[in-house]
Amino acid sequence: MTTVSSLASDRGRRLGIAAIAAGGLALALAGCARDVDTATTTAALSDDYRVTHPISLQEQIATLDVPVTIDSARLTEGEKSNILFFAQSYLASGTAIVAVVAPSGSPNQAAARNIAGQVEDTLRTAGVPSRAIASRVYRADPHDRVAPVRLAYNRVVAATDPCGPWPDLVTDTKQNRHYESYGCAGQQNLAAMVANPLDLLYPRGMTPPDATRRATVLGKYRLGQSVSSDHSGENGGTVATGVGQ
Repeated sequence: MTTVSSLASDRGRRLGIAAIAAGGLALALAGCARDVDTATTTAALSDDYRVTHPISLQEQIATLDVPVTIDSARLTEGEKSNILFFAQSYLASGTAIVAVVAPSGSPNQAAARNIAGQVEDTLRTAGVPSRAIASRVYRADPHDRVAPVRLAYNRVVAATDPCGPWPDLVTDTKQNRHYESYGCAGQQNLAAMVANPLDLLYPRGMTPPDATRRATVLGKYRLGQSVSSDHSGENGGTVATGVGQ
């Protein structure tokens, strides 16, 4: 005869077994969850250096310093050449104002004021309009005997964030992943080589075709003649002799 206590005991054992099974299943699922979470976190980290070190358009001040001594009376030919190149870069940037900033309070103040006037004349010679040249002064060190005349303008450049520091090394990780600064130097070099930063946003417009050249090519094609240019080397040339003998 089954008593109430026996039934309670059997029920308790069954509940205990079920609790142990449920606990084991929960631990197994927790282990899987940890594995999946680790995999998901690892996969979320980008291995693309273009994502970790993106090139962006930034505003930057372009400057050119022209050192001036107390006895400086005129710009040298080398300085004029540098200023002309600086003016070309300014005109290409499309910026409205280029500033010519002379020192004030330095021993060479008078000479610098004279040189600043020559700098402005050189900018005009390079095609910079007078209305685009802003004459300014800055407070110089009273002991600086070669305080420069500075040229400056704002421009848009392609750049990345500075590289480094290098907190990790590829040999120190077990995940077979690249280190944090991987690709940064290459991105910096690429950004520095971009002549027109807008080329990173959209392509340039195509120039119209050469109608004269197109008519010449079509005319030769209809006559069955060669359509290549005369200097391409297709219709002449000699082979070097004695090579490999």
